[in-house]
Amino acid sequence: MVHCSLRLVQLVHFRLDPGRIEDRINLDHMQMLKKHFDAAAADGVEGRLSMELFIVVMSQLLNLPDEMQPQLKALFMKIDSGSHGHIAWDAFCTYMQLELTEKEDSYSRAREVCFETPAVTKTTPHRDTLHRVCVLPDHSYVTASQDGVVAFWNPATLQVKRTRPNPDANKPKQKWITDFAMMTNINRFILSTGDRELQFFEASTFEPYCQISGLESVPLKMSFWHNPRNTEESILMYGDNQGCVNVLVIPNTTLAFRKWKQEAKVDGVPTANIEKVASMADVRYACWEVHRDWVVDLKYEDHLRSIISCSNDPSTGIVIGNVVGSTNVESALRENAMKRCAQGSSARKRLSADQTVFYVYKGVKTFAYSESYNILVTGGMDRLVRIWNPYVNTKPTALLRGHNGPIFYLYICDREQRIYSISTDKTVKVWDAQDHSQLCSVGMKSHVIQGEMTAVLYNEFTKAIAITTDCLSVLNLREHRHSHTEATQTHRDAIHCIRYNPHFKQIVTACNSSMIKVWDIESGQHVFEYNNAHGTSAVTSMIFDSSGRRLVTGGRDGLLRIWNYNNGQCLRTLRKGSNEEVTCVIHVTVSKNKYIVCVGWDRRINVFTDTTDSIHHEQHALPHWVDDERRGHTEDILAVTANSATNHLATSSYDGEIIIWSLVSGHIFCRLKAPAPDPKKPFDPMEGDAAVNTLLFLSARGTTRRAATLVACGPAGYIHFWNIYKGGKVMSNFLPNNEGANVLAVNSHNTVLASGDVAGNVKLYNISGYCTEGTERAPPPVLSQFRAHTSTIKCFEFVSGLTQNEFLLSGSDDCSVRLWTGKGHYIGTLGQTTRWDIEDPETYAHPRVPRDVLAAIPEPIDIPEKVRQSIDSSPEQNNKNNKNDLHDVDLDMEYQEQEGTRLRHVKHKPGPKTHEGPAVYHSLPCFELTDVPPSRQAPVIGSLDPLSILDAVEIESVASEDLSLKPFTPKLSVKSRRSSPMTTKMKIANGAGAIKTSYK
Repeated sequence: MVHCSLRLVQLVHFRLDPGRIEDRINLDHMQMLKKHFDAAAADGVEGRLSMELFIVVMSQLLNLPDEMQPQLKALFMKIDSGSHGHIAWDAFCTYMQLELTEKEDSYSRAREVCFETPAVTKTTPHRDTLHRVCVLPDHSYVTASQDGVVAFWNPATLQVKRTRPNPDANKPKQKWITDFAMMTNINRFILSTGDRELQFFEASTFEPYCQISGLESVPLKMSFWHNPRNTEESILMYGDNQGCVNVLVIPNTTLAFRKWKQEAKVDGVPTANIEKVASMADVRYACWEVHRDWVVDLKYEDHLRSIISCSNDPSTGIVIGNVVGSTNVESALRENAMKRCAQGSSARKRLSADQTVFYVYKGVKTFAYSESYNILVTGGMDRLVRIWNPYVNTKPTALLRGHNGPIFYLYICDREQRIYSISTDKTVKVWDAQDHSQLCSVGMKSHVIQGEMTAVLYNEFTKAIAITTDCLSVLNLREHRHSHTEATQTHRDAIHCIRYNPHFKQIVTACNSSMIKVWDIESGQHVFEYNNAHGTSAVTSMIFDSSGRRLVTGGRDGLLRIWNYNNGQCLRTLRKGSNEEVTCVIHVTVSKNKYIVCVGWDRRINVFTDTTDSIHHEQHALPHWVDDERRGHTEDILAVTANSATNHLATSSYDGEIIIWSLVSGHIFCRLKAPAPDPKKPFDPMEGDAAVNTLLFLSARGTTRRAATLVACGPAGYIHFWNIYKGGKVMSNFLPNNEGANVLAVNSHNTVLASGDVAGNVKLYNISGYCTEGTERAPPPVLSQFRAHTSTIKCFEFVSGLTQNEFLLSGSDDCSVRLWTGKGHYIGTLGQTTRWDIEDPETYAHPRVPRDVLAAIPEPIDIPEKVRQSIDSSPEQNNKNNKNDLHDVDLDMEYQEQEGTRLRHVKHKPGPKTHEGPAVYHSLPCFELTDVPPSRQAPVIGSLDPLSILDAVEIESVASEDLSLKPFTPKLSVKSRRSSPMTTKMKIANGAGAIKTSYK
């Protein structure tokens, strides 16, 4: 047990929530708690603590207030998954260790990084070495080469949007461009040249604006910064070949550039000498002698109020220094600058108090600074990545080893908590910014980027690394890549099932990749998760037991598993006779006996006894019912539900048959099968029309024999209300919309019915009193209708008991689970960064809607007024059934294939159906031609000269007034909504024959 306690402490190296009781327990608390369990063993209770005693002991150990007792009670219930009423020391240690282990695995999975390889490579318009790649505020890439060519790229397609050609291409002497920088606050860019010039250009037109000449040395690296709070305030700095850092502090950028624009022109460009720029009142110039070698890189950090520069000289590898110096007096600095420019004297050194110098072995080639973590990361020729405290220059806080070449580029992404490093051998490594562990490494064999690397940039918005050689290559991250809508995802794969636990106020979700996650419904925050619940097979169904402490899952591997879902411990595995897929599982109680019932592709009802006294980890199903084997389903069973009030069990299959069973005897009570809407066109089982996907018992209606107590989703997407007595009778059936219903759910009081379709639409019906006294022809009243997702809705779950209002959870193939109010107001998506308070409507997302749903709304069609009038006056259109549902519009959505093995009824599910009634073009007025010019025969061409054809051709003109027009109505042949697309034929007589046009 001591080893187990030590293991618990070793696991806790990741971020914990101090608000949770489990995360407050340390080794001392474990040792003291062990004494209480030993004392209980001495008292003759076998070393077990009851709930009351456990709450008292934990409150004293952790000094918890009385408000924390509900959390202690919930913790006890999580450990006591078998509902024994007491817990032992072994059970407590097992729970804590498994929970922390799963949290550690979850933390590791959340940090996983994977790149899409090979990299996307595009040729560039550059004909020389690329010096720099930058990113604009609109996330576009900008590349600049040594010959002065500047190209702007689309980040999504990597297509060149526009290019600035080399203006000196035809000149005998071309300027050598050393670096490039963007001035986003005034929409200009800068080029530094080997002629000791700084050239400024308009970014929109590429026209030269002005230039600064006469620099004391050649600028090698440039950097530009502007104050985000005051865009007029900016700093332009550049490092030269003498190791100096030159700084131009510009309080008013617009005014300064206007003055430079007024200078005398040289070669047609206004040119200001550096001496004159340094003497201007609205510009402060400083030149600091910092390094003993060329300046390799430099950048201004506003948080430090300093300029960070680096060089390959070990003694001054990295220097953090003030911009203008603490002893600077503006007038004196300007005077000294003018004297140095006039006398050609060297730059002056900063005071020791104005800079921090870091000695780095073999110098520094690149660096990155993080304000959030307050760390400085450096890399150089020694192939090591060093992490420094920027205020301590004696020793780095950490060393990251693993590169086999000099470090070329570094970047710290605070939002992702990662450090990106790229070496000259084009190896990309990703490190965790907190524990400094390596998360990913991609070599040249994977990304296949050829050539010598010249510039690198990490785009934080697109999560991609841009690498320039003689081409532009982009290496994209594969993790959580959203579309332009940036929709929040709950899982990485399609959602299959949702369950709400009212005892712990938690939501449990499962997806196609066998991942199970636990969420707090009061805030929407992630609590816990565990992976590979059914190995590589998807979780297809879930249900809680009657105590709410254990979770039963069924998967495509044909197994059922019972979990303590709070720590991911698999308590038992249930095996049926075959490994066919489990489609639905429920938990029932019959005469105080508890059972787990599952159905699936084996076409049998499998019943397991639910007991916590068994010592065996595996359990087999009870023998099948006799009626099930002799007269049961002949097709795959898709759904099962039970009514505890009447001890009835209902199952539905792929062929549309519904069988009602007696839970007590196992005999068939009755068989139900819905008739086709059109008797002449029965359902085609091969197309999936007959499948019944969902069954719901209205248990709140009790044992009344006159009311409809069973609701079925299907066949053909219809919602059927059934009375199961006297052989069964359809009390009502209706189609929610053109897409039909795909899934149903009902609240605990059986007063609200929710339906979802393949397009993501949701309808809430008021079924209170519906079909209680007799049949109903009209659908129940609609309470609300809205679009919740952009893909097929797979599952619903009603939530009650939190507040006076009810809530609805919806899960979809778009990998999201969303929470809605009973009125259809959007609260949020599980997995979003913003927390909500379930009791405070001000924290809800309403009146906003999900971004992906908003982006998927089709734009309205602009129909001309004449055509609109003809449509309104068309008798066919006026006689068309009036549909008030806003979501009856055909969204023209195609079925997208899901990952993994799909269910057969989904695989054969028909696509979107065509609408009834004529389309727009069917109502356009047409006219018949009664008088047409006579047809002519083609000339006979034999051995004549080809040019003689012109002599045989005569041109006749027919005046338009010779044609009499008579209106007519085209005959429409409209097929059923389930047949092939309707065809309309229009014949226009022209004397010589008939022209037949078919619209499909």
